[in-house]
Amino acid sequence: MKGTRKRFRPWAGLAVLAAAALVLWGGVSLWLQSGWRTIVPTLHDQIGDASQLEGFTLSGQMGWNGHEDLLHFALEDGTVRAEMQLDAPQKAVNAGRYDRFAVSRICVVPPEDRDVVNEAATITGSGSDGSRFLSAPLERVLRMYILRLPDGTVIRLAAGEAPTDDYATAYATLVPESVYISDLNSDYRWADGSQSFETSWPYDPTGGSCFTLGAGYGVCWEKDFLGRAPGLYRADGLTDDEISALPRDGVLYDREVLCASTEFGTLEPFYCPEDAEEALAGASMADGSTLLLYRTADGMVCADLVNAAGSRTDHRELGTLEVGSDALFTDTTLLPRTTDGEAFLRINGETNWLVLLRAEKGAFTMAELVEDKDLVLPDAVVLNEAGDKILLAKGASVQYLSRNSQVVSPSGNGIELRVCELDTGHMTYLGCLQTGSERDWARWYQTRNLHADRFITFDTLQKDGGLLP
Repeated sequence: MKGTRKRFRPWAGLAVLAAAALVLWGGVSLWLQSGWRTIVPTLHDQIGDASQLEGFTLSGQMGWNGHEDLLHFALEDGTVRAEMQLDAPQKAVNAGRYDRFAVSRICVVPPEDRDVVNEAATITGSGSDGSRFLSAPLERVLRMYILRLPDGTVIRLAAGEAPTDDYATAYATLVPESVYISDLNSDYRWADGSQSFETSWPYDPTGGSCFTLGAGYGVCWEKDFLGRAPGLYRADGLTDDEISALPRDGVLYDREVLCASTEFGTLEPFYCPEDAEEALAGASMADGSTLLLYRTADGMVCADLVNAAGSRTDHRELGTLEVGSDALFTDTTLLPRTTDGEAFLRINGETNWLVLLRAEKGAFTMAELVEDKDLVLPDAVVLNEAGDKILLAKGASVQYLSRNSQVVSPSGNGIELRVCELDTGHMTYLGCLQTGSERDWARWYQTRNLHADRFITFDTLQKDGGLLP
């Protein structure tokens, strides 16, 4: 009698595995979704209710330093919406996190003193890689500015000669030719200036103001300095390869180098009004215009819109600003904004002010100077659609990106929100936009301190910081 032979049916096993995979996937998705939901920003009313937020839109993104996920959020008419973007493009993640425009100062050997300094230079030591360390006395220096634009290009400007302190010494490192070193760091430098020397020239003549201007960048030159009038300038820097291709125009001890005193890149005047005593800030606007906020010699704060040809299309006088006689510059910050059809700026001083601007088709539709009487010192500002109320957002802490503020909100602190009527100053709403608790698998993050590194930025911060699309 023959036994019955069982047939192998692989489909049955695969069906079981598929069902198990679906259950597992569903469980993991539920776990992930529940975790993501815990970090969605939530609105907590303290005075008034969410109806007071009708007409306001506040949008931005929240992320974690060292982590490439972004939570995009929008507060619209009192309702918070959020969408998680996993593995966001690095450009988007970094845009609100790092300073994309920087100005630094160095003191170098004047060209006419190079031979004397080289003759007096001595080798003070050597490194394990064969580098030689040099030092040489010097009696005067040439001051230089280095402007690093958001695309990594560089402008170098001379800022005039100055005497040094007694017994001043310049230092340099001669690395082996097989070791790469940037041409920006291959010459003598002096960095031991006294306090009086350090304060004798501005730390940043642009006030940290960089913005998109046409297909490139623009900066706001604050004061009449180095032969440049206050106003807007078109900035054009050189890439690292272009700098490396520049001719070697000097000798460092026994090697030809690109002298640190060599200027390169350009700042071309774009718009410099004749009555400007101090240029306060520049910004690009949605209609293609460029904004210049400036102060006259009489203290009048003015706002101009400029077209692509550098011609003024609108001008508003906002009010008189009293500046102390000992003030080197007026502290002005372009605040994060939800739409670049508007521009909001904070002016700090003996009295604190907010500048509220709206523009369309080359003309201002709103231009006001409002005193911050309650010293809120907001980190972001939003106007409602009607333009009669203002939403002030104040973060738990703030980092400044070249005078463009980035609201930083650690877990549990959130962002304070208050709504005020523009004509009366009466506060109609006070609440808090909280970032939410940590994920339910947060221990992995806590061991890396990522939970304490949340940042909240606003969408146009990328453009305001000069990051090209």
